[in-house]
Amino acid sequence: MIKLFLRLLEVKCAVVGIIRKGDKILLTRRFKGIIEGGKWCLPGGGIKKWERGDDAVKREIFEETGFKVKKAKFLFYQDELVRRLHFHGLVLVFLVDIFGKGRNNWEVSEARWFDKKEIAGLDLAFSHKDILRRFFENET
Repeated sequence: MIKLFLRLLEVKCAVVGIIRKGDKILLTRRFKGIIEGGKWCLPGGGIKKWERGDDAVKREIFEETGFKVKKAKFLFYQDELVRRLHFHGLVLVFLVDIFGKGRNNWEVSEARWFDKKEIAGLDLAFSHKDILRRFFENET
């Protein structure tokens, strides 16, 4: 019981990949049966113990989208403080070049490309709206 309680208190480390095609960004819709289900998000997820951040983003993008990562460039980190979910995390944000054929996994109900204007109107999971806002601000 104490171990479970301590795990709920710890800070999680995660990665996300910003994948661009022209002026569009690839977002995935989370499967309804999981946390933040039905919302759109950047592909990514938790870093496993002893895993490097750049390896984690490659693994997560492949697991969720089927795409392989050609190049992952670290951009910035984002504090992810989502009190309504009792979630405290640190997210490493990468700009990612991909190749291969896409497919969804059990966490993803669909994947689509969105431009900046379309993204502004979406209900995004976690702090991904803040991540993308920061990305777009630094891009110009």
